[in-house]
Amino acid sequence: MNMNFIPAQAKDTGSYFCTWDSQCDHINTWKDRPQGFTSRDAMCEEFLFGEKGLLNSFDGVREDLIVVLDDGWDVPYGAKDTRVFGSLEADPERFPSLRHLTPAGRLKALSERVRALGYKGLGLWVPSQSQLMINGKEISRTPEEERLFWEERAKWCGEADITYLKVDWGAHNHDAGYRVMMTECVRKYSPRTAVEHGFAGYPLFEENGYKITPEKADYLKTVLPASDYLRTYDVVHEIKYASTVNRVSICLNAAKECGSDAILNIEDTALIGAALGCSIGVMRHELEMERKYLPLPPRRVSESVCALRWQRIAPPFSAGKTELHISAERLKDVWRCPKREPGFWPDVTEGDYYVTAPAAVSRNMPLPGVEANGEKPYVLCSVNPENGALCVAVTPRTFVEGIDITPLARIRVKGGAPDKPVGIFGRFESLCIEFDEEAQGRRVFAQNLLSDTAQDITSLVALSGRCLTIPGSVMLSTGAPEEPEKGIPAIVIKLI
Repeated sequence: MNMNFIPAQAKDTGSYFCTWDSQCDHINTWKDRPQGFTSRDAMCEEFLFGEKGLLNSFDGVREDLIVVLDDGWDVPYGAKDTRVFGSLEADPERFPSLRHLTPAGRLKALSERVRALGYKGLGLWVPSQSQLMINGKEISRTPEEERLFWEERAKWCGEADITYLKVDWGAHNHDAGYRVMMTECVRKYSPRTAVEHGFAGYPLFEENGYKITPEKADYLKTVLPASDYLRTYDVVHEIKYASTVNRVSICLNAAKECGSDAILNIEDTALIGAALGCSIGVMRHELEMERKYLPLPPRRVSESVCALRWQRIAPPFSAGKTELHISAERLKDVWRCPKREPGFWPDVTEGDYYVTAPAAVSRNMPLPGVEANGEKPYVLCSVNPENGALCVAVTPRTFVEGIDITPLARIRVKGGAPDKPVGIFGRFESLCIEFDEEAQGRRVFAQNLLSDTAQDITSLVALSGRCLTIPGSVMLSTGAPEEPEKGIPAIVIKLI
């Protein structure tokens, strides 16, 4: 009898595919592009919906993803003055088939077109400002006029059934009160539209220490209650795991202090999202496998797909309403930046850059025990409050020798029930799960999260009393459809 542990239907997770990285990829391969065009100028109708369009991808998980159109969709080609951003009017040159429609009508047509492809809905990048320049004329608005501006845009979003607003930089990027006002307008006139604010301004590296400033603490205390989702914000690819673990721990702790219902969005580090009950902002794309112009290896979409499929079992949950444990032990990741051609973000000189982060974070369960003969990995885990599913992720590290290196460790976690699913991401020497109840006598089945069929692995593991011990080799022997050694392995386990 074939068993499939992954539900057929997607849940409302807030996870999305964001077009920004693909815009960057596209602009760098655009032959004969006009002088001065930047990544935002890749955004257009053909780029999204054409024969080789960006959205003709993510088969099998489209219904798990909102599509977020990033920076550039609502400004003319070549726009550089930041005052022109924030119109929320799909630019007629970029979307010529919509030019005859009203601003709300354009948004509605885009929303319908995205949904027709099977995606969950349409999201929009918006800055934390109103449009401050129109037809070359600078606009000055009073606070009340600012509110009226956003009330009108919120009404457009309601008419168009916009699913998500990703509020990013802008003239009021660090102004928590302005962001609260934006949310109030959206909740009043487009209540089905989720609002994401960002943890912007946190340093990429730790030249001045890793502790949060009082100003940023006050910002989080104000913005978290006004957020449906809070994005931990952009990180440097080469040191992304340490940076995201550090920011997640800060944001979860702040959410706990103010009892926020917001869900964290950890952007592209999908296995962290899976393990800690956060939504995902997928930035990678299948077309990355063809890129040859950046000094980075392409990122496998399979990591995102595994996390999205796990979220069908265990959806994200509120950041401030669950038990939280953060390890006092911190690990230090170091990125040795080589000499690079100009134009690659971040714009830093050759040298060593570091980030530290808690060695472990857990939600609704105790911190894991981690032993290693040398360096340890970051270990993250949670028990989902909605259905009791347990998830554990072991993330790679960055050392002077290279990026995405996972030190093998012996890991022990306590929590969860033996009749609930267990999600496991990453590599390890061994993983021991001590359940809350007796588990002995059951059979153990595992399913690769890229597969639709579970297999019996009882003979490959040890089950005694409450404890299930899984050798690391099991992660590579569950029938993954692709070469498992080249990606981050991910499985779901059930005891029957």
